Amino acid sequence: MHRFLRSAAINAGTLALASTLFTGPAGAGEFVSLEHLAPELGYTYTWIASESAVALTRPGLYILVRTGNPLYDVNDAVETTLPAPEYRNNDIYVGAALVGRLRALAAKYAPRDRTDPNTSSAPVAPGAAAPHGALTVGAVPSNVADTVIVSGSGPANVPLTITLEADIARDIPRVLLSRTDAKTDSAGNYSFEIRTAPLHLQNSLVLISATSLPGVTEAHTSFVLGQPSPNIAHPIDELPRDFRPHR
Repeated sequence: MHRFLRSAAINAGTLALASTLFTGPAGAGEFVSLEHLAPELGYTYTWIASESAVALTRPGLYILVRTGNPLYDVNDAVETTLPAPEYRNNDIYVGAALVGRLRALAAKYAPRDRTDPNTSSAPVAPGAAAPHGALTVGAVPSNVADTVIVSGSGPANVPLTITLEADIARDIPRVLLSRTDAKTDSAGNYSFEIRTAPLHLQNSLVLISATSLPGVTEAHTSFVLGQPSPNIAHPIDELPRDFRPHR
């Protein structure tokens, strides 16, 4: 009986380990589940179905890992890893090289010790609750320049990362336009004017995400890029009377 119970426990442990690891192509080594790795390293894990990607966030850090793509985003930079991440069991699995990089980034962006004499931030009151709640986000083109007014609300005095990306054409991968680090005010509101340039192609889809600390639900919205100044009429915008389109 004891032998049977011990065997059952070993099998249960093996199944649990198999749910987080699997062996990739020859020479690629073991792959690790991002869904299980993220909380271990202090990342907030968000599945982005429209991109078949996972966003890993923590204060000051935004990482976007895409299925089957060796390129991944780290804030405003693009880095590469091999083997490429793979989709399996409704999750993205990554190789040892990316696991090591995620650990290094987590250590680099770890919150400072409140007792560190070199820190410039105010000490956190003992027992202070971590911020929680949900963000909202909206976008209104300024119609006077290549900018958009991004505004919304959330918990008071929390850091924000506002990310602008664009879908330009079917054959062009999603383009990162900008990431803006900001903060909500004491009432939990925010409003910023952010440039969409160098994107000038009308009818491009601009996607906006607002993210914050772990425990704060992120928000997303989008709009179709139109004319930067639609209310201005100028002869330079008019076609010549003798214009004939090519056939």
